Amino acid sequence: MSEVPQDAVSRRPRLLWTLLVAMVVVGLLPLVVSHYFLIGINRDSLETLEKKYLTRAAVSIATDVQTLLASNVQQLNTIGASVVAMRRALPPDTDAFAYIDRRGVIASYIPPESDLIALRIVNAAGEGAEAKLAGLDAAVIQEMDLVRLAAMRGQVSTGTFQYLAALNQPAVVIAVPVVDNGKVIGVTEGLVSLKRITGHIRDVGRGDVTVFLVDRNGRVLIHSEPSIDVQRPDFSSLKIVQEFAKAPVRLTESYPEARGGQPVMMLGTVAPIGRPEWGVVVEKPETMAYASVTKMVRATVEWGSIALALAILASILFASGISHPIRLLAQRTREIAKGNYQQRVELKTHNEIGELADNFNSMSEAIEGAIERLKKAAHENNLLFINSVRMLAAAIDAKDPYTRGHSERVARYSMAIGKNLTLPEQDMRNLRVSALLHDVGKIGIDDRILRKPGALSDDEFEVMKQHPAKGAAIMSGVAQLIDIIPGMKYHHEKWSGGGYPDNLQGEHIPMQARIIAIADTFDAMTTNRPYQKAMELSYVVDKVKSFGGSRFDPRVVDAFVQAVKRGDIVIEEQVRGAA
Repeated sequence: MSEVPQDAVSRRPRLLWTLLVAMVVVGLLPLVVSHYFLIGINRDSLETLEKKYLTRAAVSIATDVQTLLASNVQQLNTIGASVVAMRRALPPDTDAFAYIDRRGVIASYIPPESDLIALRIVNAAGEGAEAKLAGLDAAVIQEMDLVRLAAMRGQVSTGTFQYLAALNQPAVVIAVPVVDNGKVIGVTEGLVSLKRITGHIRDVGRGDVTVFLVDRNGRVLIHSEPSIDVQRPDFSSLKIVQEFAKAPVRLTESYPEARGGQPVMMLGTVAPIGRPEWGVVVEKPETMAYASVTKMVRATVEWGSIALALAILASILFASGISHPIRLLAQRTREIAKGNYQQRVELKTHNEIGELADNFNSMSEAIEGAIERLKKAAHENNLLFINSVRMLAAAIDAKDPYTRGHSERVARYSMAIGKNLTLPEQDMRNLRVSALLHDVGKIGIDDRILRKPGALSDDEFEVMKQHPAKGAAIMSGVAQLIDIIPGMKYHHEKWSGGGYPDNLQGEHIPMQARIIAIADTFDAMTTNRPYQKAMELSYVVDKVKSFGGSRFDPRVVDAFVQAVKRGDIVIEEQVRGAA
């Protein structure tokens, strides 16, 4: 192979100038980086503003709830103080609570525009005056009794959320103990309307903003959407509600929420109320919260795409001189990667690409020659190995005139079964060698036992049973033959157990051994032996099928039957008469 003249190489134009033109594309990098950081800064700023807005809205509603409850507690305390003053002014044997009931003045304790829907002023026995609406649910009345009993312990008690169907509004029960001289003498209890809170929640929860009041169990108490509000759904699966349930603290975070059957990322804030353990959640879809950033990203992508298209067009115009040879080199390289080493590249360019093509051709020629030599050597080595194995198998078979050619036939039958099992190529090669050498252990068995014309005694059979393990031991010293040992060692194991040498069963028996076991049995039944004459093919096939599931793997039996049907397994007539 002739070398490229040095003066021709020096006359080639440098590729550097062409690459410098292509480097114009690098101008896109500052644009992309600046937009990336600008978007990040704006996104952070907008996220901060959105979080502040949501936090302010949630805190505002939570404060409104706290103020409403606190004002009603104060009002009930004032009523309790007036009861104590009245008790002290009345004769000692007069019950102030009963007195209020007799005078019918309890309604005067409820000022106009009050949030109190119902009021009870009762003594420790639960007797006294009450002003409540007719038609209150039994559950609400029961809740008022429970809260009253809790307040009798000396602490302000707030009940659970209640929905008054008669008034179509939410409410909560508050009970304040009436204390005189350090002793709880009764309770002032009010059913407080949360209608004002509902209005506040719906004022804030407009457009893309959703607001709801939730307890620590995840049950929605009030929702900005009326259609959801009436359902009182369970939002305990929401991440922000779960965080609130773990620790009732103020929190702002992003989390997924199912809307219309699809997950939507939300930006939300929860503000705890305290007592009761409710929280106000204000949330908004991230896509709406960051709409301006999305618009900026879209504009950046659009203008970036235009700039990229122009840069690509310029690159195509300036790089047309190198694109074709590079593609051609790539195609030839792929062909070589596939094993086609005859590839060469003919280029008319005189720059570095042309020099690369020349070097490529030299490399291809050298690789092709080396590969051909390797193939030839590998083929010769493989033939040497296979022929050595075959001679070894023939030598083993020759120890017994009735088994002459047995190993070759077992190998042929095994390959036919493996073919119908669609074994990989490497497994098929290992199977062939393993089948050829499956009886190599008989080298270590006494010839008198091997050539005995009659049936073996129990002691002789025990000696014969050692040949699989002996064969495996012989071959285990060769590391390259480790993959063929399973078929040699275990071809006398039985699918249901009871075989030898290790009493394996089922899937624990290697696939090589399962295949060779059938091939070995098939050859033994279709050739003349001292203890039996060759049997008919149909009879042998039926017999092998009958052993499926007990002696042989049913799947391998099916592959054997298929091989016979397809003609992959054929018994030569001279084999039947072999002696």
